[in-house]
Amino acid sequence: MLAQNPVVPGYFADPSIVKFGDTYYMYSTTDGYYSGNDGEALVWTTKNLADWEVQTLPGLPHETVWAPAIIQGDNGRYYLYCQSSVDYSGYVYSGDSPTGPFKKEAHLGGFDIEPFRDPVSGKIYVISAGRELFLMDNDPKSPTYLIKIERKLSIKGNLFDYTEGPYLVYKEGLYYCMWAGGRCHESSYKVRYAVSKNIDGPYEEAINSPILQTDEKAGISGPGHHSITEIDGRFFMFYHRQDLVRAPTCDYRFPTVSEVEFKKGKINLVSYVDDLAKTLNKKGKYTNLALNKSTFSSNQNSGFEASKVVDGRYDTRWTTVAAPSDVTIDLGKEYSFDAIRVCFEYPDKYVTFKIEISTDYQNWQIYVDHSQEAVQGYKQMLQQKEGKARYVKVTVKNSEDRNASIWEVQVLKTNKT
Repeated sequence: MLAQNPVVPGYFADPSIVKFGDTYYMYSTTDGYYSGNDGEALVWTTKNLADWEVQTLPGLPHETVWAPAIIQGDNGRYYLYCQSSVDYSGYVYSGDSPTGPFKKEAHLGGFDIEPFRDPVSGKIYVISAGRELFLMDNDPKSPTYLIKIERKLSIKGNLFDYTEGPYLVYKEGLYYCMWAGGRCHESSYKVRYAVSKNIDGPYEEAINSPILQTDEKAGISGPGHHSITEIDGRFFMFYHRQDLVRAPTCDYRFPTVSEVEFKKGKINLVSYVDDLAKTLNKKGKYTNLALNKSTFSSNQNSGFEASKVVDGRYDTRWTTVAAPSDVTIDLGKEYSFDAIRVCFEYPDKYVTFKIEISTDYQNWQIYVDHSQEAVQGYKQMLQQKEGKARYVKVTVKNSEDRNASIWEVQVLKTNKT
C-alpha cells in the first residue's frame, strides 16, 4: 500500500515548518534510531517547496535533540526551543541566523516546548505538553529576553488525551490549541484540537477532533506532532507518520503534509498531500531522468528491490543484506545531465560509495568516488557535475549498518526557465 510520499528522504519526525524571508525551514527530530536516541540535528530548507536542501545546526548537542522549533525575536536573533532526549526536559538556544551557530542559553523545563507569538498581545509564549504556557521575558533590551520564564499559566479546559506535541494557532479571534494524542509508538497517535477566545482557555475540544488519525485505507499510521504554515493563502499541516514497514513504531517516522482549512471555528482536513510541489503548482529546478527506468543490482532484500530507487518515493528503498553492493540504472538511451542525487536511508550516517557512468555498459567512468574515505550521506547527497551516460551505477562499499540502503537515485537535468 502506498501512503503519502514524505516531503524529504529519511526519517524525520516532529516537523516544525517556519518561513524567514524567502526561505522555508523545516526543523525536526532526526529519527531512525532506537527509542530515547536520535541522530544529528539537521534542518531542511527550500525556497520553492520543490527543491529541498539539508544542513547541520552547529552548536546544538550531538544526537540528543528532540522536536526543535524556532522563532525570531524582536532583537533579530533566533531562539530555538527543543527537548533533550537525555533528561526529557526543555532547553533554549540562540543564534544570529536560522541555521546557527547556536549557543545554549537556558534550561527551561517543560516537555515538547513550542514557541508562539500571540498576535493579540504581541508577546511570545512557549507552550508545553505539561498543559502550561510559559510567558517569556519579552523585553528585547533584557539580557534574559526569550530565555527566562516570567510567568507560568495553566491551560484550562477540555484537553482530552493531551499527550505531547502542543501547538498554538490564532485565527479570526480564536485560539486553537492543538496536540498529539495517543501514544507515539502505537497506531493510536493522532492530532486533536480545542478552541478558546483566550490564550490560556478555557478550551473546548472541537466536535470534529481528532482531525488526523490512523487511516488504514490511505496507508497512514500514527500521524502527529505537527506544525502549520500558510502558503499562497492555503494552510498546510506538516507532521510525521510511521514507516509502514515497521509500524507501529516511535523510531522510524516520515515527515508528511496535509492541507487544512480554518472555517467557522473549526479546523477541517481538506486532503492528504502526496506531492507538495505539484499541489501548489511549483516547478523544481530539475527533471529526474531516472524516474521509473529499468534497474538491476548485485543483490537485494525481498521487498526492497532495486526498482525502488527510481520509483519517485521517499518511503520505499533498495536495501541489501551486506556491503559491498551496487545498483545500476538503465536510462534507456544516452542523456546529458547536470547532477546526480543519491538519497541514503540515513543521511546523517557515514558511508563509503562511488558513482560510475557508462554509455555502453562496457566502459565505465568515475563520476564521483568516496569509496576510500567515509562521508556523511547528506553532505554528498547532491553531486552537481555535468555528465553523459545511458547507465548510472552506485556502489556502496560499506556503511555504518554494513549494508547498502538507498531511497532514491536521481539523474537530474536542469529545467529550462
